[in-house]
Amino acid sequence: MTSAQLTDERIDAYMGRLDDALQKLRPSDREDILREIHAHIVESTAGASDRDAALDRVLRLLGTPEELASRYKAESLLTRASRSFSPWLILRTCWQWAKLGLKGTLAFFIAVFGYGFAAGATASIFLKPFLGSRIGWWSGPEGVGIIIPAHPERMHEWLGNYFVPVLAAAAFFFAVGTTQLLRWMMRKRQPGLVPVRETPAPWAR
Repeated sequence: MTSAQLTDERIDAYMGRLDDALQKLRPSDREDILREIHAHIVESTAGASDRDAALDRVLRLLGTPEELASRYKAESLLTRASRSFSPWLILRTCWQWAKLGLKGTLAFFIAVFGYGFAAGATASIFLKPFLGSRIGWWSGPEGVGIIIPAHPERMHEWLGNYFVPVLAAAAFFFAVGTTQLLRWMMRKRQPGLVPVRETPAPWAR
């Protein structure tokens, strides 16, 4: 078997792994990605004096097929989430985005804090009828925030009868504000895929 045939086999093996890793995407999207990556690999190695070495460099920049597929999946999710109002989709997308860099990690922490506060505030509203004066926005030796103190007599409750309306407004504000902020961050992300490698691949520039 010639060197050229071995190189072609390596390309076919890479594309086969990439095809397997992209199975969860729509068939039309998967075909477009495979066509784009295959064309890039062939064009980048066709004129090289040492085609095998050129292929090594291209594949190193692209990353493993699994890494490349992960970035494409994340990009697809980011596009969907940037147009969505679903907190679950946005949170799931931020988790995937966090695996690709600092901006994604920041977005994930914003999502956890914002949606976590909204969920906690909502839960406390539903618990209020059952726990009465025990649940509230307390401050004192046992801490500060929405808590159920063991010794209410040592604590000060700040909201009183305003607990439910204030918490309802806060939950709404945090849920909507977090969603809008994250959608804005996703729309403002750098176009194209976020490279895993330090050196961006040519197709991601």
